[in-house]
Amino acid sequence: MNVGSIWRKWDLHVHTPASYQHNFGFSDNEESEKYNGNIWDKYIDELEKIQDVAVIGITDYFSIEGYKKVLEYRQNGRLQNLDLILPNIEFRSKRNNS
Repeated sequence: MNVGSIWRKWDLHVHTPASYQHNFGFSDNEESEKYNGNIWDKYIDELEKIQDVAVIGITDYFSIEGYKKVLEYRQNGRLQNLDLILPNIEFRSKRNNS
């Protein structure tokens, strides 16, 4: 039986704590203690809660260091809820209004 196309959601613009500009942090001291101050562990836990997105693009400013860090977690058995993780780089330039 031919199933045809299977549609999947992709989110190709996901920042990490390694990004030049980000808003990741702990909500309070209790949460910080839970993760031993490691924001990456919290970040990965949050990514693992995603159930309806098959592919993400790690899109940090000027770097793929966040992507490399996410791959380390994946190589250690984490993030199995995602089919694919892609690297992206976001560049910003100053706009010239002349």
